[in-house]
Amino acid sequence: MILGDIRNLEQEKHLYPSAVRRGLDYIRLRQLEDAPPGKYELESGGMYALVQEYATQPISGQQFESHHSYIDIQYLVSGEERIGWRRYDDRLKISLNRLREDDIQFYEDNSSLMGAGHGEGSELIMAPGLFAVFFPTDLHRPCGHVHSESRIRKIVIKIHRRLVGL
Repeated sequence: MILGDIRNLEQEKHLYPSAVRRGLDYIRLRQLEDAPPGKYELESGGMYALVQEYATQPISGQQFESHHSYIDIQYLVSGEERIGWRRYDDRLKISLNRLREDDIQFYEDNSSLMGAGHGEGSELIMAPGLFAVFFPTDLHRPCGHVHSESRIRKIVIKIHRRLVGL
């Protein structure tokens, strides 16, 4: 998982895989922030963007998810959002496997596995300009309230794993 600020991209982008840099450049240079919600093809067969708008919900009501074929760059345009994060481990039980259809898998809520101070996971507080990159072993639980419900606008760049050599 990578957490960054788009305002620091020029100073830090040399640290990221090439495909992640290209995805972040699409956010920074292509003005997807103003695009209507929907799906936008960026690189045929390998990278696309989802422009989303929704209201956050209590994080306890969200499930952890992961993807096998795509890496996510989640960039917050407006609002504030809490995203739970943890690494995959075999103690987690799958509640819904839609990898074949939609490249998404959900996990049973097991809050005890997220225990604070146990190195099991963390929560990210996303503000406008921040982005998080989630790789296939990064489980994430997006859409959470920070203090109360917030309307957010978000861009998710989906990068096929072959573009980063996975």
